Order: sequence, then structure tokens, then C-alpha cells
Amino acid sequence: MTNTNVEMTNAWLANNARNAEQMARNEAVRRSRAEAAEARAKAKAKKAKEAANKEMNAARRAAVERSAAEAAAARAARVAARGETSARRNKTNAANRAAKKAAENAKKAQANALIQNIKKQWINVTTSNMSRNEKKKKGTTIYRKASVKLHPNKGGTNENFRLLSNLFEEFKTYVNRN
Repeated sequence: MTNTNVEMTNAWLANNARNAEQMARNEAVRRSRAEAAEARAKAKAKKAKEAANKEMNAARRAAVERSAAEAAAARAARVAARGETSARRNKTNAANRAAKKAAENAKKAQANALIQNIKKQWINVTTSNMSRNEKKKKGTTIYRKASVKLHPNKGGTNENFRLLSNLFEEFKTYVNRN
């Protein structure tokens, strides 16, 4: 072999080694980025699950409070039906008013918990990486499901339905802007 052939072979080997080293470095960077993206996705999913659990617990507590208030109202109604003396009747009336107020407060708390849950769902949709049309569709689906529960003709109040509608308008405005 001549000296130039040896030099060319050495240059070729050195070049191949450099290329292999660069390819290995690139692969390590790709793998690192994929692992980081996976870790971020897991953290985001964990946060969403925790938020959902928190909302479910709040709704459960509101339902328990409402149930307790309804039971108190039923007890007070049974006592009132027996027809007590005026002193006892005054106590019964006071208990009835308190039970009725507690039931109303529990119902309000449940509606507020539902609205907050819906608001968080919309925030999750706006921060997701869906397309604009997918976000609009998902937001509309959330609104329709909520409006069934909060519409005045379905047992909700005008105030709660108005609040839901205003939040939905804000959601649509935000999605259309971005």
C-alpha cells in the first residue's frame, strides 16, 4: 500500500468515527427531549386528576350538606304536622326556617361547585394543544351538559344560568382570539 492510500483510509475512518459520534449525540438529545416531554405530560395529567378529585369532593360535600338539610326539614315538617302548643310551634317554625335556609344554602353551594368545576374544565380545554375548532366543540359540549343542570326550567336559577352563559361567552372569546 502506498502512503496516500493509508492516509485516505485513516481520514475515512476518522470521518466515520466523527459521524458515528455525532449521530450518537443526536440520538441522546432526542431521547432526552422525549423523556422530558413524557415527564411534563405525566405531571400535567397528575395535576388534572388532582383538580378533578378536589372538585368531586367539593360536590360530594355539598350533596351531603343538602341531604342533611333536607332531613332536618323533613323532621321539622313531621313535628309541625303533629300540632304542638304555641311555644313549641314557635320553636318548630324557627327550626323550619333554619332548615329551609340550610337547604337553600346547600343547593347554592352545589351550584357554585358545579360552576367552578365547569370553569376549570374550560381552562383545561383552552390550555390544551387541541386545534381551535376542537376547543370550540369541546367547550360547547361542556356548556350543553352544564346548562341541562343549571337552566331555570330544569331546576336552576336565573342567576346561575346567567353566570354560566357569561363564562361561556368569555371562553368563546378567548378561544377565537388565540
